[in-house]
Amino acid sequence: MLAASVVAFSWMTGAAHAVTATFTDPAAMTDDDRVALSTSGDGEGFLIGLNQTLGLLFDAPILTNAGDSLTVFTLPPASGVARARILIGAYNNGAPIFVRGRNVIAGGSRTINANASLRNGCRLLGGCDYIAIITTRTRRGAAGVEVDYVVVDGEVVEVASPTPEPTTWALMIVAFAGVAARMKTLRRKNAATEKRASARATAMRIPLLQATATRRTVHP
Repeated sequence: MLAASVVAFSWMTGAAHAVTATFTDPAAMTDDDRVALSTSGDGEGFLIGLNQTLGLLFDAPILTNAGDSLTVFTLPPASGVARARILIGAYNNGAPIFVRGRNVIAGGSRTINANASLRNGCRLLGGCDYIAIITTRTRRGAAGVEVDYVVVDGEVVEVASPTPEPTTWALMIVAFAGVAARMKTLRRKNAATEKRASARATAMRIPLLQATATRRTVHP
């Protein structure tokens, strides 16, 4: 009864997903793709082309306890057949180390349970916080494997955009400062050019006015 009440409360208050992951691959993803990956039963997902990867970095280690599980749900291809490899491991600062891999056929799902060997492997890495889903085979015109959504311990994973690292922020600030300085320099140069042009125009008008005044004096 209490569990049902909690679920109902979460639904009414629009509580955030319990599990969150940031995409690392591809380099960019639209908001529509992220929403599709974060929503179950909508019939929309993210298409992974042949030899391409969907990488998800979780905000906390997963599959740490007996009974934990991860399930990847895929959508059937419009034509042909396709297969993807699901790899689980540690992100390791962008050099992932994997401890387990399983295949999934497009249109089906694959569940990976946290058995003792998987938990031990993750423990040696300091925890498994990363999965990579790679389309390894396409046949008869299939475009790839379209991942509908991912579930960890019964919770649909919310896919978020990556936050720039501090060094990236620093580089962006330096770049903006450089652009601002360049624009300021250009404005100064333009102002100086306009000033010189105005001075030349004035210098040219003075003799002309003097010549006109002389002609008027000679020929009243």
